[in-house]
Order: sequence, then structure tokens, then C-alpha cells
Amino acid sequence: MKKVNFALLFFFAALNMSAQDIKGDWKGVLKVPGAELNLVLHITKSENKLTATLDSPDQKALGIPVTSTTFENSTLKFTVDNLTIEYEGVLDKNQTITGTFKQMGQALPLVFKR
Repeated sequence: MKKVNFALLFFFAALNMSAQDIKGDWKGVLKVPGAELNLVLHITKSENKLTATLDSPDQKALGIPVTSTTFENSTLKFTVDNLTIEYEGVLDKNQTITGTFKQMGQALPLVFKR
């Protein structure tokens, strides 16, 4: 009986670890020449679809609609078409997304944390 309980516990723990949850608020600092910009990405999920908004509080730009948001195989991708923004990053076990922020030909590292 103890072996069965241990096996079930191990199974559910492994299942929980593999089901990464990307929903929520993610904060990062974008280091651009001459400045640092705080960014906040708000990700929600409804009907098996991710949606997001982006804030740039230092620029007083809040609720910028994200055009597309995907999360597959621990990789987050989002775009903001009207600002020519692209981001791709990988979520690690420490709940950190490490990736690259691209805008108008510039590619800069950007790390998001909860």
C-alpha cells in the first residue's frame, strides 16, 4: 500500500512540475542605450487561449494590447504589431523567463520574473 501511495504522489508531483503556468504578471527591466525601462506583461487565459497586455510604466503607457501570445514547450512568444515588438523567451524552473526583446531592428536581452 505504501508503494502505491508513493507512486501516486510521485506521479502527481511530476505532473504538476510539467504543467507550467504562464498566467499572471511578469516584470522585467529593458536596458536601452541611456535608460532602463520597466515593463510589465499581464498574461491571462480564457477558453484555452492566451491574451496579454503590456505596460511601460516609465513611459506612462499602460494596457498596450499584445497582438499574439503563445506558450509552448516552455517558450513564451508575444508580438505587439503596431509597435513592431517581438519577444521570445524560455521559462525555467525558477519562474524566470529569459529571452530577447526585438523592436525596429534592435535586439535586447529581457528577463521577466513574477
